[in-house]
Amino acid sequence: MKKDYLFTVIVLLTFFTSGLVSIITPMAEEISTALDFGEEYVAQINSFFLMVGAISSFIWAVIGDRVSRKKLLFLATLEWSIFTMITIFATNLITLMIFQLLAAIGFGSALPLSFSLTVDIVEVKERGRKFGVLSAIYVLGIGLGQLLSGFLIDFYSWQIPFFIISIGGFLTTISLYVVKEPKRGAKDELYSTPEEKELDYKISLKDFKIIWKIKSTFLILLFNFALFISMGAVSSLFIAMLKNDYQFSSTIATIFLIIVFGGQIPSGPLFGRLGDKWYEKNLNGRIRIVGLCLLAGSIFYLSAFLLDFTFQNLALSLIFIVLVFLGAFFFGGIDPLTQATLGEINPPKIRSTIFSINYISNTFGRSLSLLIVSGFFIAFNNLYRPGFIFISILALCINLFLIPILRILPKDIKNLKKGAVKTN
Repeated sequence: MKKDYLFTVIVLLTFFTSGLVSIITPMAEEISTALDFGEEYVAQINSFFLMVGAISSFIWAVIGDRVSRKKLLFLATLEWSIFTMITIFATNLITLMIFQLLAAIGFGSALPLSFSLTVDIVEVKERGRKFGVLSAIYVLGIGLGQLLSGFLIDFYSWQIPFFIISIGGFLTTISLYVVKEPKRGAKDELYSTPEEKELDYKISLKDFKIIWKIKSTFLILLFNFALFISMGAVSSLFIAMLKNDYQFSSTIATIFLIIVFGGQIPSGPLFGRLGDKWYEKNLNGRIRIVGLCLLAGSIFYLSAFLLDFTFQNLALSLIFIVLVFLGAFFFGGIDPLTQATLGEINPPKIRSTIFSINYISNTFGRSLSLLIVSGFFIAFNNLYRPGFIFISILALCINLFLIPILRILPKDIKNLKKGAVKTN
């Protein structure tokens, strides 16, 4: 029961945290008009928000491998909730950026620390499915942020969505206060459960050599970095693209976003569970599912963004939505399987840090993706679609990164089982 309650709190945290990161871009036009600056600056603020969050996540995670992860999450969630609330008082570009970047400091703690806690409460055979649930919740949270922005902006000022997300953050903070932290490494199979004295283990620079000892860890981090460079901007700028390039209303664009990225809600748990079953038969099972999802998703995305149509063309609009829906559905299966793999092959004493490094690679990749698309936006006469086409082609090429992972991962797992890789 305690385990289920903790996972419920992690789900709540993931939901509101992902809502925070997605709330600003759908209101790019309205915020830039209200505060008197260019629309492209909103994407840049979102990019810098992610970068600051990534850097701070590493600090939170390193501390989290020394002290209570629960207490850190409590403090960090309280911090981002406060500064998200303060954001509603921004009066220009500078104050908006300052308040958002301060909120990003606390935001950065959420994923690495909550993923580390998840590994300690979930059996190995269930991790793909549980991370799939978190992936689905993350998508729901992004949908929440975009839903609040996309719908409410037609009726209320841009400050209201920030206010609502901050209230969600305060509710999560209260939930974190009463939760009990699990023992580190309690559900591991490749590593022995740490003694109580190891709970105060202080990470040192030499421990990062583990990334080089376990080569598949480094390769998965590199893969995720490249993947988010290619696809990181899609969900963040999807509403902005529909409004700007095709002149959809904010409400209709938001409905399309809900339809399209709603496909990722079932795909995370579905592909996570499928990856767990394949893993039981083959050590490359999860990564093979990742490859299938990436190949199919990138083909569907590219096919969709190559379409040139106006919102009056109903037939092409429907085809576009179906293609992006299928692309999002397959992409939803990638993240939970890579997270589950990282959680298994890395030792408990640095697991928060490894998840943080992975989050940093994801976040900097997403930030670069936003900057790439904003660059194309300026270069192609204020259009988002050329940038979306470019990053879709890039995603198709990322499949090559999986080749070395498929070769090395089984060897690493076998060596860890034999104790051939020393992690102490």
